Amino acid sequence: MLLIVKRGATRDEVDALIQEIQRFGFRPHVSEGEETTLIGAIGSGPTPEVMEHFRSLPGVAEVLPISKPYKLASLEVRPSPTVIAFPTGQTGGGHFMVAAGPCSVESREQILTAARFVKRHGAQMLRGGAFKPRTSPYAFQGHGRDCLPWVFELAGKYGIRVIAMEVTHEAHVDEIREALERTGHPTAVMLQIGTRNTQNFELLKAVGRQREMPVLLKRGFGITLEESLNAAEYLASEGNHQVIFGLRGVKTHMGDPHRNLVDFAHVPVVRRLTRIP
Repeated sequence: MLLIVKRGATRDEVDALIQEIQRFGFRPHVSEGEETTLIGAIGSGPTPEVMEHFRSLPGVAEVLPISKPYKLASLEVRPSPTVIAFPTGQTGGGHFMVAAGPCSVESREQILTAARFVKRHGAQMLRGGAFKPRTSPYAFQGHGRDCLPWVFELAGKYGIRVIAMEVTHEAHVDEIREALERTGHPTAVMLQIGTRNTQNFELLKAVGRQREMPVLLKRGFGITLEESLNAAEYLASEGNHQVIFGLRGVKTHMGDPHRNLVDFAHVPVVRRLTRIP
């Protein structure tokens, strides 16, 4: 449910509302605007009696149900788009950044070449996968944790401030964090959840529990748009609100050479329904 705070409500009244939300087992999400403060009470659907209880509290102007299942990502909770800041720029809310680089890290020379091109041509982010899930078990799966130190060092050497890197297991997050510590944080990292892991709910929760790295979530290739947005909600519900929704091709019956069909019609729909960049 969504609590609309009365104009002129005191700080003590707002704090009391937050405590009452927590007492009922909900998670409060406060959005303070210039004229209106909204408090989202996130959790299992409140009963009419609970909503009436909150309407009667001091400082409450109105209590509304949140209709969307992806509550934290919805514009109902915060009616303005999320803007995510990186060391090299911003994305969301009309801002955009360019990321370029290989799907999978194959060698030092490859990353060196990619980093030079990214820097020379003005892109703001390098892409490079150390952990790469493949359809075939015999295909190259990436160098894993062994390549992380030199990838980060090369990025820092050429002034690349952000790398987008896919993770497929909770342990990968710790390995990236440890490599950044060991190399002195020469760059920053944006984690990526690939399309195959869009419904790996334990991975989504684990990645959502860390707050220091933003997350690019690719939409699932074989599920509905709402199911993909609920995957973003898993990340946000664990505390990481720095989520970017990645458009990705969906499977079709067209066959070769059409590997995937990119449904650009989803772009205005996501912008209309959510505040996710």
